[in-house]
Amino acid sequence: MGRRDWLLFAARGISLLTLAAVMLFPLVWMAMTSFRANSEVFRHASVLSWHSFVPEAWTLQNYEKVFRGDLPRAMANSGIVAAATLVLGVLFNSLAGFALALFEFPLRRLAFALVIVSFLMPFEAIVLPLHAVVRAIGLNDSLWALILVEVGNGVIVFLFVVFFRNLPRELIEAARVDGAGWLTIYARIAMPLSLPTVAAASLVMFVHQWEAFFWPLVVISSPENVVAQLSIARSAAAEANDWGAMMAGTTLVTVVAVLPFLALQRHYVASVAGAGLK
Repeated sequence: MGRRDWLLFAARGISLLTLAAVMLFPLVWMAMTSFRANSEVFRHASVLSWHSFVPEAWTLQNYEKVFRGDLPRAMANSGIVAAATLVLGVLFNSLAGFALALFEFPLRRLAFALVIVSFLMPFEAIVLPLHAVVRAIGLNDSLWALILVEVGNGVIVFLFVVFFRNLPRELIEAARVDGAGWLTIYARIAMPLSLPTVAAASLVMFVHQWEAFFWPLVVISSPENVVAQLSIARSAAAEANDWGAMMAGTTLVTVVAVLPFLALQRHYVASVAGAGLK
């Protein structure tokens, strides 16, 4: 590696570290602030110093407030919604992808085009008719309204279509010769081979539902059905001066969203990159 290559390597590394520091700074400040007393939250905000990041006096008082409030129940609701959406979404989206990839039927290309259009369309454009449908079938202000609306996901269908199209045809034909039905091929051959895509799909659907705010804001009104993001927003409006508790709640919700990504990021990157290349 020549001098020019070393300089490019160093410049790239410094740029990436700088970008990472800029992106992580708010998260680090949020996490550290959750361990501060309210009187200390903005004490060192105007002048950058060691105590801008590290509290002078560490306290768990903010987390005690959070666990005495409504956030634990809201996080449980978010967990239920995310888990149910994940299971149903992987099942139905993979079935749709399997059919679009391997079956020949009229208007198949149109159906796949509609799948593409579905994830290009802003959710805000369909929220009013969607809310009208949810009210008409009696699911308004329920967790099922949050789950069923998000089960169908065009991005996930697209990932499964791309993967299933690249399954070896000889494998499918051999299974058919041995008398296997399409559901058997789906369950015993296609899905076991698609575990990286399943992992990526699970991650996308879980994080999307865990971070959902706009649709729950529209459809949820009762306190017992509030989800995590909505609970934080309502507590911020009700207790505008309790910054420590707000930062503690936000830190907890962020950690739950980050942990699955750290565990499955390798599968996510491989699946998305494979979809782009194929």
